[in-house]
Amino acid sequence: MIKYIISHPIQYQVPLHRYLAKRINFSVIYRSNFSTKKTFDSDFNRIVLLDKNLLKGYQYDLLNYIGPNKVSNIFPLTTQFTKKIFTYDTKIIWIHGVKIWFNIIILILAKIKKKKIFARDEINNLKKRSQLNIFLNKIYFFIIDKFIDCYLSVGHVNTQTLIYYGINKKKIFLLPWAVDNKKFINKKVKKFNKLKILFTGKLVYGKGCDLLLNAIKALNKNKNFRINTEVTIVGDGPLMKELIEFKKNNKLNNIKFTGFKNQNLIKDYYKNSNLFVMPSRKDNWGLALNEAMASKNIVIASDKVGAAYDLIKNNKNGYTFKNNNYLDLSKKILKIYNNKKSKNVKLSSTSEKIIKKWSFNECFVGLTAAINYVLKK
Repeated sequence: MIKYIISHPIQYQVPLHRYLAKRINFSVIYRSNFSTKKTFDSDFNRIVLLDKNLLKGYQYDLLNYIGPNKVSNIFPLTTQFTKKIFTYDTKIIWIHGVKIWFNIIILILAKIKKKKIFARDEINNLKKRSQLNIFLNKIYFFIIDKFIDCYLSVGHVNTQTLIYYGINKKKIFLLPWAVDNKKFINKKVKKFNKLKILFTGKLVYGKGCDLLLNAIKALNKNKNFRINTEVTIVGDGPLMKELIEFKKNNKLNNIKFTGFKNQNLIKDYYKNSNLFVMPSRKDNWGLALNEAMASKNIVIASDKVGAAYDLIKNNKNGYTFKNNNYLDLSKKILKIYNNKKSKNVKLSSTSEKIIKKWSFNECFVGLTAAINYVLKK
């Protein structure tokens, strides 16, 4: 039995839980269930329910806690440490996050109770770190590594960062950030009569939607570009009013805002677009990139998006651009706009081919390899 300890049900991870539950003896332990109900999301700036069925299709349990039912660096204040986790049939405990106070306690208890530990953490060095931060991280991983049997990496940048902090690459197994590709499959060939650009995400500074708007403002100086492009912004957040005001002041009539859309509705936007842009100033991964590629979109992302290093092949299915540089973003959009339709169809098709090999099956293969590794020790 593998028990996966995670803060709360996450709409991106639940499909993987269901997939694994059909193939191995697997159970999820949640510390909070707040995401299963309508709740106010400060980033989306509204009450949201991301998915109605986050607890169906797999075995799970909920740990007791005191205080508010929310997730942060401190909360939830989980009060159960052994009863539901360290059962007789538990062979492997899988934690998400190596710097979470609860998980550190579990690591220590697992060592005492002689249980194997898998750790998944999205740590990377995409954001420039000070020498002191790097030094402290190296010390931390030197200590924590004594308690961890395997690391489940989400992608290339994550793997390289773990190695940089001193982790033996033999202990690192790829369990990639993946989505349910079947949910976003688009069987039709993408049309490029117009360039239909899509952004999805929270309208906050870090997601960089303002960079996309500035890039479109620069490109709109070309009348033909303005007429032959449509830009759709799907999402909500604190910057919504400011971004709409920017659109009005600069007469960006080829841009429309849809507001928040849940996971069941958003797939239609992927299918109706042909270029997906992720201009995040920093994103540990960026699962929307997976979703867009599964729906045959050409993709552009900043070089501070972790997924870009695994999923974007420059001039094959899209481009990366220099972080926080809307002019470089505009150049990459213009390249796609100026392509012949036949080349864009090929780029679109390549996106689909790449993402087919970045799926739940690869997660299962990586997890199986990690299991076999610890059983042989």
